[in-house]
Amino acid sequence: MNRPFLKAGYVGLLMILMSLILVIIFPAKASKMPAGFFTPIIAFEFIETRAEVFQLFVSTDGKVRQAMVDAMDLGNRLDYLFMLLYSMFLMMFCLKCAAVSSKKYYYIAAVIAVVVLLADVMENIQLMGITANLETGEFKQYLARLHWFTWIKWGGISAIFLVLFSWFIKGGMFSKIIGISGILCFVSGFLAYLNRCVLNEIFSLTVAVIFLMMIVYCFKYKSYDTD
Repeated sequence: MNRPFLKAGYVGLLMILMSLILVIIFPAKASKMPAGFFTPIIAFEFIETRAEVFQLFVSTDGKVRQAMVDAMDLGNRLDYLFMLLYSMFLMMFCLKCAAVSSKKYYYIAAVIAVVVLLADVMENIQLMGITANLETGEFKQYLARLHWFTWIKWGGISAIFLVLFSWFIKGGMFSKIIGISGILCFVSGFLAYLNRCVLNEIFSLTVAVIFLMMIVYCFKYKSYDTD
């Protein structure tokens, strides 16, 4: 029985393991985050102003919360492995869709996965540049670039889901749920870009859920089946 997405599924399992490690390492809470955010690392990625940075990492007495900085930095260092895994997963999935369906537009999604990886690398450089310069406050350039690299990464992921809609919508119920979720993810991401709020958290959570469903799909899908 042919399971064309099986190798991608194994990469996905490693991705799940790495994500669980990151959940343990990244700070679980912060004393103050921008309105609508409840996950410190998500708040940090979408942070916009110097005041928000200081609220996140500096206590009211002006001292840097070093334990939180160290946890963020460690998480972002390990995140290089996670980003390699998830981008590889997306690329392998898209290339297999192209091979099975003979539709060349899935190659576009595979290329976007590479762009997402590069943007994520640059995003982490900006994040660690900010934490490295908290004492001096000289991180304006990192903060300005962070916005663009963060949205290239998250927007790229949602764009890949949008391309994959045509694949998933042709399958059975579970496959269709993934496809429709991808559309909802893209819409929530677009709205979050227009108005930063709790939608950013919903958007990131939707991305995580779709990844999980896609990994399950990799083990579930059989060639020539409807799902």
